[in-house]
Amino acid sequence: MNLFAAAIDCLYSIYKNLNPFHKGAFRPLPPMSSLSSDVSGLADISFRKESICEEPTPVDTEVSDIIALHRSNEPNCTRSDEIMAAIAHCKNRLKERMSERNSPVKQMYLDKIVQLSLEKQKLEENGDDNEDAVVKALGHEFYLQRSHGRRNPYCEVCMGTIWRVVQSWRRCKLCGIRVHDKCSTEVRRVCAGVAVSRRDFRLATAMCEERGLCAQNYACAECEAPLAYVSESDWKLVSLLIKLLLPSSITSLLLSFEEGHVSQQPRLCEYTGLLFCSNCHWGDQWSIPARIIHNMDARPRPVCRAAKQLLAIVDNRPLIDLSEMSPSLIKYHKELKRVQQLRRNFLLMKCYFISCRNAAKLRILQYLNRHQHFVEGADMYSIADLRELCTGNLLRDLEDIHTVFRRHIEEECEICAGNGFYCEMCDDADKRDEVIFPFSENVAMCQKCLAVFHAKCFEKRSSNCSRCERRQRRNSQRVSTEDDSC
Repeated sequence: MNLFAAAIDCLYSIYKNLNPFHKGAFRPLPPMSSLSSDVSGLADISFRKESICEEPTPVDTEVSDIIALHRSNEPNCTRSDEIMAAIAHCKNRLKERMSERNSPVKQMYLDKIVQLSLEKQKLEENGDDNEDAVVKALGHEFYLQRSHGRRNPYCEVCMGTIWRVVQSWRRCKLCGIRVHDKCSTEVRRVCAGVAVSRRDFRLATAMCEERGLCAQNYACAECEAPLAYVSESDWKLVSLLIKLLLPSSITSLLLSFEEGHVSQQPRLCEYTGLLFCSNCHWGDQWSIPARIIHNMDARPRPVCRAAKQLLAIVDNRPLIDLSEMSPSLIKYHKELKRVQQLRRNFLLMKCYFISCRNAAKLRILQYLNRHQHFVEGADMYSIADLRELCTGNLLRDLEDIHTVFRRHIEEECEICAGNGFYCEMCDDADKRDEVIFPFSENVAMCQKCLAVFHAKCFEKRSSNCSRCERRQRRNSQRVSTEDDSC
């Protein structure tokens, strides 16, 4: 009997050390308040709301309840009727809060009214016959897909295989998530496209702090499934000891309990720093914005499904201002410094192309088709831009485009070449007749009248522009002439 008791104690200690999440199977867990001092408050998982695993807003939940109530009262109502009922409810709520200033809930109602009105407008444009063609849930817009295809994807709700030939399935138009037709209304993840379109959306550009399982209460950050660092061999050992040392009646009960509550190995998301289960983290890899900005490290790293969908949407959007986030990087990174110079030249060349009918006919700015934001400013970058910069492809492509643009302005087009400058301060006879442009090497531009000079000539005159001085003398003479006439 003593031997049996010792074996039970041994089994309990092994099981306790292997899987801390399941301590409650043998003894109750202490209250969370008693653990707060040990984990410095990390047991509170409220930080998850700040990550990409967003929860539906209270207004979204309220509108969903109103639509469900309207549907139960009027089973034959159309989607347009449901939208009208939801809009009327939001307007009534908004009237009740008209006296409030800077209320976030008030802004939520306004955004919801705009969203529902746009949906209603789409339904009116497409007709009532297409109401069933799209299923909306948590911001997703699920459209039916064709049955044929090369591979069978996985449903991100039930995690089952979507057999295209025999099963109907849908794909979200905004974030690309794939689900069975029957699972489209049971999705639990807020659409990444909706999260990106919000006014307060900001790309996470700070190095994420990795949090332990204790901070997440030993649960997945998205679906809250149990997580623990227990290998398959350890679990087999525990199962074997349970079968050998415990009575058969208790063994069957305990094993059946564990089969329903078995913990999964946690998977780290490098974008959020949170831990996820295998259902919410498929091992997808993506370049992490924070690592690119601070370390110029564009290597793909594991991210969860929600982060992957979000990063895929914003991959080509210019959301990163390097001059604000990492100004020292521009100063010391040679290739990035050259890219910044080329982008400033593109902005100057754009002024020539806008006033040139030949450039408009050639559509010469289409060379920057993948980088249209490069002719709108010199500081904003996308994740794709920085990833190509790390591989060296961006600088090579921009150098080729810069050569094409410069050849058009300086050699091929008489209109653009006629808008060049002569250095009015030049003492060198060989360079005096040289046509220079704002994007030429070793030139300086007057910030007031935009005249261009050789940099050395401009420095000799202590950066005093001869054109500005001439205009100033002309204006003073005009003023004196007007005074004499009076």
